[in-house]
Amino acid sequence: RTTHSASSFSSSSSNRRPTQFITTVSAGNAIHCSCHAKARSADRSHPKAPKSEWEGALPLVSSKSSKVPLVAVDVALTDYQTVISNLLGARPKSMLWVVLQDVRLLLFRMAYGEAVNADCGGGSLASNTGLIFYQLLLADMFTNDAEHSCPETAQHARVLSGGFLVAMRIVRAKDFEGHGSSEYNTLIRSIADSAPMAALTCILYHNNRDEDTVQPENDVKPHPKRRWELNKDMFLRGLISCAGRRHVLGVDDSGCISNRSKNLGRSSRPSSFTDWEEVVVEDASPAPEDAPSSSGGTTVVGRGLLRIEDFAKVLRPMITLYAILDELSSVFVLNTNDETVEESAGRVVQKTNDCHAAQSITELLQKAKVTLDHDEIIEELQKGMVSA
Repeated sequence: RTTHSASSFSSSSSNRRPTQFITTVSAGNAIHCSCHAKARSADRSHPKAPKSEWEGALPLVSSKSSKVPLVAVDVALTDYQTVISNLLGARPKSMLWVVLQDVRLLLFRMAYGEAVNADCGGGSLASNTGLIFYQLLLADMFTNDAEHSCPETAQHARVLSGGFLVAMRIVRAKDFEGHGSSEYNTLIRSIADSAPMAALTCILYHNNRDEDTVQPENDVKPHPKRRWELNKDMFLRGLISCAGRRHVLGVDDSGCISNRSKNLGRSSRPSSFTDWEEVVVEDASPAPEDAPSSSGGTTVVGRGLLRIEDFAKVLRPMITLYAILDELSSVFVLNTNDETVEESAGRVVQKTNDCHAAQSITELLQKAKVTLDHDEIIEELQKGMVSA
């Protein structure tokens, strides 16, 4: 049982055009498509007590069936595209990016410690983590389709992580002379915005390749010299800048908490999530060399005046996301089966719960295996703040 919903966002660009994305959660129970369709029709047309699709499906969430016939892949993909098109009111230009954005939003929900079962009336972190693996397989299918129908879309997705790493190396080069310029801030802003998706596509497309020799893929397990493993500190820096930018823009959740969850009063946190006390920063005057952000509303203080604890809640989601992605990279392969997905998802769930249970930012950094020192983390955070 899976539910899709549309979330609206405003872009960070100057035109502020609204953009709609799909966010999907699942209880992980397989129900035959024709059975679900018949039940949905009967519930909606009931003369005395009509029910919505999800109200009618609630009794079926805990049911089990040993024989659920499979649907042909091409039929399933067509049905999926139909559902998405009906939800959005138009056929998306690229189903590949719809799926990738869907995975990104689900990862955000996990990283922010939001209860992913609130929208589905059931399910768990485990079932939704398993969903990530299946959605990545779906993204691979749409990538192969795009190779023929829209090759530039497929190429964009495949090279995104490479472009991200190039940009990171440009701004970190010792001979780079553009620090403080508008072009520099634009580049940092692009790095911050693209970091989550660049990390995700890195794992999807480059997890089984030797980054040094570009050898053929290893379908059995992630390659020890894969792109993520060799460059994860770069992705971490980008995610930290993303945290700073989101903080200045006032983004303090995934953006996917539905009105249904709010109206039902469901908890927005899983039981493993440990709340942290708010740290109030006092006497943190900006250093002379520090500049106000481009938004004009926030001034970033000198890193020597602050401690990592001062930005604990700002850093927490993206550090958790980094830990989730790192664990995902250690287990994800395209050539997989249901048993392997269940085992791999269990490892990602354990890492997620460990991060949620961290009592402090210092403990979280240890559990996430972050190797940057505190000054470096604050520096990357401030880059994102200034670029906003």
